[in-house]
Amino acid sequence: MLAYIYINIDPVIVHIGPVALRWYGLMYVVGIIMGLLFMRGYTIRKGISQDIIYRVLWWCIVAGLIGARLYFVVQQPNFVSFYLAQPLHILATWEGGMAFFGAIFFVIPVLFWRAKVERINPLVAIDAGALFAAAGQLFGRIGNIINGDIIGYKSTLPWATVYQNPNSFACLNPATCNVPVQPAAVYELLTNIALLALLLFLSYRLRRPGAIMLVYLYGYVITQFLLFFVRDNTIVSFLGLNWGLKQAQWTSLVVFILLLPITYLLSRFSKPVPEGEVAATYGIPQKPKAEENQPATVETAAVEGEQSEGKQAEEKIEG
Repeated sequence: MLAYIYINIDPVIVHIGPVALRWYGLMYVVGIIMGLLFMRGYTIRKGISQDIIYRVLWWCIVAGLIGARLYFVVQQPNFVSFYLAQPLHILATWEGGMAFFGAIFFVIPVLFWRAKVERINPLVAIDAGALFAAAGQLFGRIGNIINGDIIGYKSTLPWATVYQNPNSFACLNPATCNVPVQPAAVYELLTNIALLALLLFLSYRLRRPGAIMLVYLYGYVITQFLLFFVRDNTIVSFLGLNWGLKQAQWTSLVVFILLLPITYLLSRFSKPVPEGEVAATYGIPQKPKAEENQPATVETAAVEGEQSEGKQAEEKIEG
């Protein structure tokens, strides 16, 4: 008998009345906290204050959750018959289904917008966001492993995983319950760790705003394209092309192609920040500081004028 890795964890930690506290939701919270910790050093070095981080963060969290859920929903074959017919299920994230590409598509424009409001370089903000995402993803993958919602093809490898808990997503389908499969979620976790380590290394060496974002996006789309070859997802066609690829692989190809002109534009227009300059505000017009000792009102100015005339008159008499 082969020694597989058996996973028998209930995705629900505890029920509090009608509310279920799930490992997946908890990992999202932990991921947000750890994402903040991992990008903290970078934002300090680049001159982004903690106040700005928190003002931007909540917008990005909301955009990311909405984008990830909507992108998952619109990909489903029963999008019209189920989700549009019963719109409340679009909000039912506890039923499973978040697509990280959707979070990327929504968060990047939000970061550009908020960076403009805060008067910081949007590329520096997106670089910080890349570190946040890479760190947060690690804990999302742990949630995936517990959930059993990322399933690989059947396997006889000694590290194949067997989901046994009847409440896991894997056991919702008899074909993947108590059956050894490729640990696709573990592969995702390992590639996330490698990508985060690379980004942290480069964050001390790259001075061109936007470079970290490019490394992250290229790394993510390439690893997603490769990893989905072992994931037991539905093969779909795209624009009439039947290449035996899954939805995420088609998305990876499209994003990879879009990254090529973006890379060219960044190489042309995003210049390395000189040493000694604050990267977050370098080249970004800032609000003028209020002049000190400026008269607050017309009345104040008039009083000061009268006082000045009085002093001049006294000086003439003394002279």
